[in-house]
Amino acid sequence: MNAPVRNGSSKTGNGPYGDVGQIDDAAFVDFDLFALFRTLRKRLNVILSITLGLTGLILVGVFQMTPLYTAETLILLDQQKTQVVDVESVMSGLGGDSATVDSQVEILRSQSIARRVVEELNLTEDPEFNGALRPVSVLSWLSPRAWIAYFLGNATDAETDPERLREATINRVVTGVVGRTSVTRRGLTYVMSLSFTSESPTKAAKISNALADAYVVDQLEAKFDATKKANEWLSTRLATLRTQVQDSERAAEIYRTENGLQDTGGTTLNEQQLSELNAQLILARTNLAEKQAKYTRAKQILGSGGSIESVADVLQSQTISALRSQEAELARQQADLSSKYGPRHPSILNIDAQRKDIQRQIGREVQRIVGSIQNEASIAQSRVDSLQGSLNELKGTANMNNQAFVQMRELQREAEANKTVYESFLNRFKETSQQGGLQTPDARVISVATLPSAPSKPNKELAAIVALIFSGLVGVGTALILERLDNTMRTAKEVEEKLGLPHLVSIPIVPNELGANKARLLPHEYLIVKPLSAFSESLRSLRSALALSNVDNPPKVLLFTSSLPGEGKTTTSICFARAAAEAGLRVILVDCDLRHPSVQKTFQISPAKQGLVELLAGRASLSDVLVSDLKTSLHHIPVAIGAANPPDVLGSKQMRTLLADLRNTYDLIVLDSAPVLPVADSRVLSGFADKTVFVVRWSTTPKDAAAGAVRDLISYGAEIAGIVMSAVDIEKQAKYGYGDGGYYYGRYSQYYVN
Repeated sequence: MNAPVRNGSSKTGNGPYGDVGQIDDAAFVDFDLFALFRTLRKRLNVILSITLGLTGLILVGVFQMTPLYTAETLILLDQQKTQVVDVESVMSGLGGDSATVDSQVEILRSQSIARRVVEELNLTEDPEFNGALRPVSVLSWLSPRAWIAYFLGNATDAETDPERLREATINRVVTGVVGRTSVTRRGLTYVMSLSFTSESPTKAAKISNALADAYVVDQLEAKFDATKKANEWLSTRLATLRTQVQDSERAAEIYRTENGLQDTGGTTLNEQQLSELNAQLILARTNLAEKQAKYTRAKQILGSGGSIESVADVLQSQTISALRSQEAELARQQADLSSKYGPRHPSILNIDAQRKDIQRQIGREVQRIVGSIQNEASIAQSRVDSLQGSLNELKGTANMNNQAFVQMRELQREAEANKTVYESFLNRFKETSQQGGLQTPDARVISVATLPSAPSKPNKELAAIVALIFSGLVGVGTALILERLDNTMRTAKEVEEKLGLPHLVSIPIVPNELGANKARLLPHEYLIVKPLSAFSESLRSLRSALALSNVDNPPKVLLFTSSLPGEGKTTTSICFARAAAEAGLRVILVDCDLRHPSVQKTFQISPAKQGLVELLAGRASLSDVLVSDLKTSLHHIPVAIGAANPPDVLGSKQMRTLLADLRNTYDLIVLDSAPVLPVADSRVLSGFADKTVFVVRWSTTPKDAAAGAVRDLISYGAEIAGIVMSAVDIEKQAKYGYGDGGYYYGRYSQYYVN
C-alpha cells in the first residue's frame, strides 16, 4: 500500500521524482500497451455505447438506401492504325503514353459526351435523373436541401422562358449522369472501363453502352471536322504561297545576272580558294611547330651539357653510329692492351689518340645535325609566312564581293523556303482530299455492358463491417480523449511524476460497515473496529514511512494539509493520530483550521467552549482546552471560536511556544490545517512543522491544483515528507489494473480483515 520513502526531505520540487507540477507531454506520446489496455478497460462502457449506437444508426441508414446497379463497358484505344493511303493523316492517331490515355478518360467523363446520351435517350423525362418529376414525400421535406430549393424556386418563379428552363433541366440531368459515370484505366493497358450506376439494371447497361457509342461517334466527328477545316484553309493558303514562290525565284535570278555572280556547288570560287589555303596553312603551322620543338630540345640539351644523342636525328645518323662502333672497338683493344702493358705504352697512347679523333668527328657531326634541324625550322617558318601572306591577300579580294554574295544567298534561301512551304502545303492538301472519307476512330468497344445480376450498392455486409470498425474506432478515440482530458491522479507513479514528491501511502476508501447502532461506521470508527483491515494497515504504513523519512531525527510535529477542501486531510489526520495512539504513542491532535474547524464535528462531540485561540491568547490553559478521545489515548485541541486573522495567529510566537511545550509532553503532534490554495494558513504554519504531509484525493484532486499547492508550500520553506492518496477505490484499481497497491490488494486480500 505504501511506496518506498527516501531519507530526508525535499524542499525543492526537483529530484528523482521529477519537477513539481510539470506535465511531461513526451510521456503521453510514448506508447505504453498496458496503459492503453487500462484506459480501454476503464472506459469500456463508453466504448461499447458509442460503438453499438453509432453502428446501429449507420446500418439503419444503409438498409434504407435504394439499391443501385452498375453496368460496365470496356473500350480499347486502338494503337494499330489502318493506312488506306501511304501518307500521313491530318488527324494523327492517339499516342501511347500514359497522359494520352488519361486524357481520353477525362473525355469519356466530360459533359459533352453525357449531353449526347441525355438528349438521345431523353433522360430529362426520367424521374430518376430529373428530380422535379419525382413524387414529393413527407420525408423529403426534412432535408435542408429541399427547403433551400423551395425558397430559391420561389425567388425565380418570375423566370418563365421555356428555353432557359429546358436548358437548366438538361444541365442538371447532365451533371447527374456525369456523377454516376466512372471511367478508369485497366492497369497499364489501353483498355478503359466505363461503368454507369442506376436504380434500374436495364438503364445501367443501356446508358453505359450509349456513353461508349457517343464517345466513338465524337471521335469520328472530330476527325471529319478537322479534315474539312484543313482542306478549306489549305486551298486558300496554296494560292498565296504559289505567288510568293514565283516572286522570290524571279528576284534571285535578276540579282545574280545584274552582279555577274557565279556559284559552284553552293560556294563561290573565292571561298574554295580560301578553304584550300586555310588547310595548307594549318599543315604548315603543324610542321613548323614540330621543327621548332625539335630544335628547341636540341639547344636545351647542348646548353645543359647533356647527351645530345637522345635527339631522334642523332640516333638515326648512320655516320655517328659507325663512329661509335669504331670507338667501341678501340676501347676494347685498349682494355686488352692495358692488361698487358702500362698506360704509357706506345700502343695504348696510339689507341687513345684514335679515340679522341673519333669523338671530335662525332662532335662535328652532331653540330651539323643541329644546324640541319635549325635550317628545317627556318624553312618551315618561311612556308608559314608565305601561306599567311597569300591568305591575307585572298581575303582582301574576297571581301569585295561578300556583300553581293550575301544578298544573293539571302534571296536564294527565301526562294527555297517559299518553295518548300508551298510543296508541303500542296502535299498536305492532296492527302486530306484523299482521306476525307476514310477516317476511322481510335477506339472501339470490346465488351458491351450486360444486365447486372445483383446491386452494387449498398454492400450491406461490407457496410456492417465498416460501420462496426468505424464506430469502434470512434469509441476508442473518445475514450482516449476522455482519459487525456482527465486531470486527476490515480496512481503513485502519476503522483510522483506530476508533483515531484514521493508517494507515502494510498489509503483505501472505508467499506460500508454498520456499527452497533446500525449506523454507517465513520473512518476513525472503522479504524478501531477493524484493526486488521487494509484501511488500518495503510495508516500504520504511513506512520512507518514518516518515521523512516528521517531515521536520525524522526519528525514529531506533522502538518496535514491539501490543495482544496474535501480531499480528506482532516479524516486522514484524525485516523493517523488515532492509529498512532493505538500503537501506544502519546499523540495530540491540534485543529488548526480556524476558519472551518471540523475535528470536533468528525468526532461527533459537543462544541468546546474554549479552544486553540483562547489558549494562544492566554485566556485558557492547556488543561482547559484539552479534549480526550474516549476510545484511545489520543488528546486533541479543538477550535471553539475563529480568529480575525488566522495567519497571524498561527504564525505567532505563542504558537511556536505552544508547539515547543507539546514536544516535551507528546511523542507526536498532528496539526490539521486549512487547504493551501484558498488561504495562507497552512503555508505560514508549515514553518513550525517538522514534516508536512500533503493529501490528495484519488481520482478527484486536479493535477494543476495539487502542483500549485506544493509549489506554494515549498516557497514557504515547508519540509514536505510526501504525498498521501486518500479515498482510493481498491476494487477499481484492481479491476482496471492501474498497477498500484490496490492491484495487489485485489490478489492478496486474504491478508486483510475488512
